[in-house]
Amino acid sequence: MNIFYAPPSQIHSDFAELTGQEATHASKVLRVREGDRLVVVDGQGGRYEGPVARISGHKSLQVKLEDRQHVTAPAPELILGMGIIKKRDRLEFAVEKAVELGASHIALFRSEHTIKKNVRTDRLESIALSAMKQSLRSWLPEISVSSSVDEVIERYSDVRCLMAHEKVSSAGGGNDVAPVADDEDRLLLLVGPEGGFSPAEVERAKEEGARLVSLGAYRLRAETAVVVFMSRFLWG
Repeated sequence: MNIFYAPPSQIHSDFAELTGQEATHASKVLRVREGDRLVVVDGQGGRYEGPVARISGHKSLQVKLEDRQHVTAPAPELILGMGIIKKRDRLEFAVEKAVELGASHIALFRSEHTIKKNVRTDRLESIALSAMKQSLRSWLPEISVSSSVDEVIERYSDVRCLMAHEKVSSAGGGNDVAPVADDEDRLLLLVGPEGGFSPAEVERAKEEGARLVSLGAYRLRAETAVVVFMSRFLWG
């Protein structure tokens, strides 16, 4: 099944309008015709279905809305804070998998061990959109870039924070990721870049209430850590 994306501004009382690449993909690649039924999501939990009512070349396509649903956001809400990875393909992989695993927000940050300083957020947003549609989700996470992990922690100061740290198991002072409490509805999961977090970053995070957790006995690449960390909260 293919699903298509239309932002809330393109969802109207009786029809949804696909434009740009979404319209081109539907009409030119998939050769959708008037009367064919499509599923459209708005990235904020809205899910709509109906027949194609009008096709204007490859630039615009209107879907008559015969069925409307609101998909509840995944629980607990997982906010991924991730240090920027040097290699673009690995960073893009991490973003893609975070979306597939239900991240509500992907907060990239520069850290003391960050080598690559700049990222193309437009490309990452495109990857996130494709991942949302591929995994049949209805929620599109926000992607932001912060100047430090401290900034991310401060932004989510009211959220329980778990920091993945490879030295927890050997040095003590942390635990494997435990099941969340029944009343825990939001979590900030922090993963460092290549080289992990600096000692100063770890200490500041602990001062702000972050809990250090282990993802196992072996050292993981940053993008692998994202998958392992987030997947631990998929099943209660």
